Amino acid sequence: MPVIQRMFILALAGVASLQAFVMAEASRKELVYEGTWKTTNRRLDGRMTCIVTETGDKRWAGHFYGVWQGVEFSYNVNFSGPPDKLTGTAVIDGADYTWTGEISRDNPGRFQGTFDGSRYRGSFDLKQQPFVRTQNR
Repeated sequence: MPVIQRMFILALAGVASLQAFVMAEASRKELVYEGTWKTTNRRLDGRMTCIVTETGDKRWAGHFYGVWQGVEFSYNVNFSGPPDKLTGTAVIDGADYTWTGEISRDNPGRFQGTFDGSRYRGSFDLKQQPFVRTQNR
């Protein structure tokens, strides 16, 4: 087999490997949502961002963060269920919370939910941002 033909075959194999890597990375997208939360038992409304990652088998991870009254907050919360019927529990700053929510695939998508806890009750309404971050793994 001529050298040029071998180089061409190796180049094609390299492109195929790169394409497989890119496709695997694309399947690990993080969806970014931004919007507001509101409490019903004490006024603690504000804005926040949530990065949602589907981890498989109807399981999800959410990283909620923002600034409220000049103080940064950041919480990681795991939840489960199909996108239209999510449930989760979390302990945040020593308080227990349960919540339900849904992720819509509209354009733009939305992530909405209600929460009830030993400290606060309320809801959040977040809109999907036009960009998608890919996890660094």
